[in-house]
Amino acid sequence: MSAEQPQPFPIDSILLKTYRALFQNFGYALRITWAWILVVTSARIGADLIKAAALTTETGESIVPWDLTFVIGWLTFIPLASIAVAWHRLLLTGEKDRSTVYLRLDRLVWTYFGLASVVYIIAMFPILAPWALGSIVKLAMAISGGNVESKSAVEVLFAPLGPAALPFIQTAAVILFLALTARFAVVLPGKALGTPGISLRQTWQVTRGQTWNLLIGTMCCIIPFLLVTAYIRRLGFEFTAADGPLLHVADWLMIESVAALLSLLQIAFLSYCFQFFFPDKGDGAAAA
Repeated sequence: MSAEQPQPFPIDSILLKTYRALFQNFGYALRITWAWILVVTSARIGADLIKAAALTTETGESIVPWDLTFVIGWLTFIPLASIAVAWHRLLLTGEKDRSTVYLRLDRLVWTYFGLASVVYIIAMFPILAPWALGSIVKLAMAISGGNVESKSAVEVLFAPLGPAALPFIQTAAVILFLALTARFAVVLPGKALGTPGISLRQTWQVTRGQTWNLLIGTMCCIIPFLLVTAYIRRLGFEFTAADGPLLHVADWLMIESVAALLSLLQIAFLSYCFQFFFPDKGDGAAAA
C-alpha cells in the first residue's frame, strides 16, 4: 500500500454506496438518461437499416465497409460520457442538472469522452498487441508461401502452443483489459469535476496494490447488466428487423435502457474510488 492510502481500500462500503446511490437517486437517473436512450436507440436502428440496405442482390454480402458500423457503435459512447459527467457531479458535489431534456454536449463532456477513449485504448493493449504481432507473423508466412488464409492473426501467433491454449490466452487478455481499465478509469471523475493536476500516471501510482479490489468492484458493477440482459433474452425478448419495425425498436429500446441505467453503477463506483484515492480532490460528496 502506498503512502497515499492511509487505510485499507473499503470495497464493501464503496459497493454499498454505489448501489444505494442508484436506488436513492433513481428519478434523477431516469431524467439524465431517457433522452440519450432515445438518441442511441435511433442510432442503433439506423445502423441496422444501413447495413440491411447495403446488401447486394447477387451475393448477399454487405458493400458497406465493416468500420462504418464500428464508427457508429463507437459514437454511441458519447452519450454515456454525457450521462457520466452528470452522475459523477451529483455524487461528488451534489450538483443536479435541472434540464428537463438532458442532452449535455459541452467542452467538459467532450474532454471526458476524450480521456475515456485514451483509457480504453491503453487498456486494449493486451488484446491488440497479440493481434498486431500475429498479423505481422501471418503476413510474413504468407509471403514465404505458407497457407494461413483460414486462420486468424492470433491463431497464427499462438499456433505453437496448440489450439487448446487459445481460449485461455483470450481470457487472460480480457482480464488484463478489465484490470487496466479499472485502475486507469479512476481518473475520470476528476475530469468530470474539472479538477486540474490529476494525470493517468498519478492515477496508476495511487492505485498500486489495489488491482484486484478494483477489478472485483468493476465486475460487481458489470455483472448486473449481464444477468438482466441474459434474463430478458431468456424470456424471448430478442427481435431483429425481420420481426417487424415495432418489435425491433422495442428490442433496442429495452437493451439501451438497461445498459444506460446499470452503467450508472460503474460510474458511481469510479466516483467513490476517486474520492478514496484523491480525498483532497473528491471530498465533499453529497449524501446520495
